[in-house]
Order: sequence, then structure tokens, then C-alpha cells
Amino acid sequence: MEGVIDAHTRDLLTRQPGFDWAVTEFVRVVDARLPPRVFLRHCPELDAGVATPSGIPVALQLLGSDPTALAANAEQALRLGAREIDLNFGCPAKLVNRHDGGASLLRDPRRVHAAVASVHSAVGSEIPVTAKIRLGFSHRRLALDCAKAAEDGGATQLVVHARTRDEGYRPPAHWEWIGRIRRHLRIPVVANGDIWSLEDYWKARTLSGCRDVMLGRGALADPWLAPRIRHWLLTGEPLPATPWQARAAILTEFAALQRITLPDRVVTSLVKQWLNHMRQQDAEAARRFQAVKRINDLETLLAGLSPQRMQRTCGSLEPA
Repeated sequence: MEGVIDAHTRDLLTRQPGFDWAVTEFVRVVDARLPPRVFLRHCPELDAGVATPSGIPVALQLLGSDPTALAANAEQALRLGAREIDLNFGCPAKLVNRHDGGASLLRDPRRVHAAVASVHSAVGSEIPVTAKIRLGFSHRRLALDCAKAAEDGGATQLVVHARTRDEGYRPPAHWEWIGRIRRHLRIPVVANGDIWSLEDYWKARTLSGCRDVMLGRGALADPWLAPRIRHWLLTGEPLPATPWQARAAILTEFAALQRITLPDRVVTSLVKQWLNHMRQQDAEAARRFQAVKRINDLETLLAGLSPQRMQRTCGSLEPA
């Protein structure tokens, strides 16, 4: 998710009704209070009501292990206008964990409690503090202890990714384990992990007992997944599959927004990164990715996304 979910992506994904709230990429906290520009880079919505252009609230996420530094940066975020602080105890990245961040704290529930309690003490009376965890680091034996530690520290909501850190993103997601946690907590618990479709959404809710779910990679794979869920809940009718034309259109607009501030070579990489997520669940997206993955020119890449037949050095792209 890192590198793709920025303010432009949040804008594009929330234009259709479906999402109730969004979260930034994590702001990495080490041992010092960060300058305002760092927060504004990760969350430019701080200058725009802390919401996407369509009005969806945005929580600012912090990742770190030093309770004092986390508290200082939460206070900084509060001064800049943040309306919710989310703490990341779920990132499985080796580099992050090696530097004592993300899921690494799940090996000791006391550290989860200390981090949440410190941030809650700093800002809890003014804005909510929420948290995201996994089912553990290398095993699930401490899953409930970590969840209770977050709640006891002052978290008002807990997102649980239904795998341990060592399980990474390998299927299956253990949604039933989220249910075991939910039954012992007083705060709302949100289910996360491997929700790619309407059917996955319903299974995750049924097995976890959670009212709400968080979409991550699934929303990138199908940008209309949240609206699809909302439509089904309201009408009981499923929407048709997202066509390639719609996928190409959102990637093209994403590129146009990114080009305002970023060089074309960076935008090319970002578009490929999003398309790589799409190809996991869509055959046409997979075919397009294979055709354009070695293209380094943005205009050529965007032409390769067109539903129309295009001839390029990488080969022929058939119409969608």
C-alpha cells in the first residue's frame, strides 16, 4: 500500500459513496518531533478540513515504538488540525519491523499499551485515538492480549488484520479469529484482510461478527468495491463487474493528478504500482500490466491503457 495511497488516491476512491472514513499512509516516528511539512506531505487534507474533497474524514496514522516520541508527534498533529490519530501496529514490512516499528510491537502487549496510552494521554481528551493490529507477530497466542492492551490504553476503535506478521498476505485470512477478539472488547472492532469482493465482505462480516470492514489492497484492485458493497447493502442487488474502461479512466486521472507535482518517471512508476494491484483480481488488468510493465515513458504507458487497439514496441494491445 505504501507509495500508492496518498491524497490523490483517497480523493479518487471516495468520489462515489462507499467509504465512511480513510487513513493516511503512516508517518514514521523515531525519536523526535517531526516538522509540520512532514505531516502535510502525508496528509495534505490537514489544510482542507481533514477530509477528502467529497467530505470523507481522514485519520492521520503514526508508526513508531517510542511512547514519548509518539505523544510529541500526536500533539504536533493535533496542533496542525488532525481530528483522529491512528496507530499502526500491523505493518509487516521487514525493514519497518527491523527498526522496531509496526507489527514488531505485537511480541509484547505492554509495549502496545504504552504507545496507545501515551498518545491518548497527549490528545485523547480532544480527538480519538484508534489502532490497527495483526493477530500477532509469529503466532496468535498474544492476539487477544494485544487487542486488550490497545483498548486499555485508550483506543476507541481497533482494526484487526486477520493474519500474523509472519503470515504476511498469504491466504487465508483468519476472520474467525477477529470474532474471538471482538467478543472480549468493549470498543468497536473492524475486520481487515483479503476482502476482494462482495462475497469476501459478507464472509468476513459473518465470521468475525464485525459491523464494519477496512479495505486496503481490495480497494486498489477494484476501485468500485466500496460502492459495490454500499449498493448491495442498500438495495440487495449486486452491481456488474467493473469494466476495463472504468479502470483505465481512474488510472489516467490518477496520472493527471500526480503530474501536477511529480516528474513523469515517478508518475509512471506509481501508475504501474496501482495497475499491479488491479491485476491480482482482473484478467484484463493482468494482460495490460504484462504489456506495459517495461514501458518507462508515461504517454506511451497511458496509451497502452486505452481501451482502443494500440501498437507499441511491447506488442499489440487488443481492445477491451
